[in-house]
Amino acid sequence: MISQSSSADTKTDVTSWTTELGGLRRLPLRVAFNGADFSRLMWWLVFFVIPLSLLSVAVLIGGETAFFYSMYSAIMIMGILQTSERFIKMAVELDHTSGDLVSTYHMGNPTLFRSDRDVATSLNDVEEASFLSLADQTMVRLYHEKSFTDKPTAFFIPSDVEKQFQNSLHRHDVTIRKKLDEDTNRWVWGRFVATALLLGIMPFSAIFIWPAASWPFLVSLVVNSVFLVRQGW
Repeated sequence: MISQSSSADTKTDVTSWTTELGGLRRLPLRVAFNGADFSRLMWWLVFFVIPLSLLSVAVLIGGETAFFYSMYSAIMIMGILQTSERFIKMAVELDHTSGDLVSTYHMGNPTLFRSDRDVATSLNDVEEASFLSLADQTMVRLYHEKSFTDKPTAFFIPSDVEKQFQNSLHRHDVTIRKKLDEDTNRWVWGRFVATALLLGIMPFSAIFIWPAASWPFLVSLVVNSVFLVRQGW
């Protein structure tokens, strides 16, 4: 079982909680949750269609064209691993009356991103919310009017706070999507497998086929490995 730490504190009409999912052994789960935070259209385009197309060109033509596949994979794997660090440790505070929600992401140590940054939103600006459970951990995903936003879109929630949070969503007229079922969970893990294959295993294998053109992914692999190892098991 994946062990995780969570705590909740309720005072007056404000609820706050902290969740942790750190360590190298929990990396697959963090990456899976990170992938679930993308819309299906965005995921298909960025994590499947583009890398598969670049890989196909590299296989058919070979040579220097493999460089573009390696470079794309290097950039994407760096982005995936770094953005998934937001799930290592996060603190959330919700004012049930006003609907103000503040998330603080404590990224990995070390990290390429700014850690301990407060990101705020209001439930009045949220259109829908969905709940996804994997390995006894539940993630809330908030759907804003704009697809691209710097407001918090996903965070973990302890089981003892989930019902209270749903009541606040109803209070602020936020539509709650039907709780995602086992088919959706399989789809999330399917995203993880496809991402690992097209942006991890295949570009790593390409190092031995097109070594001269695969140096971007090799550099990215070394850099990310250093970050992951230093963040602990």
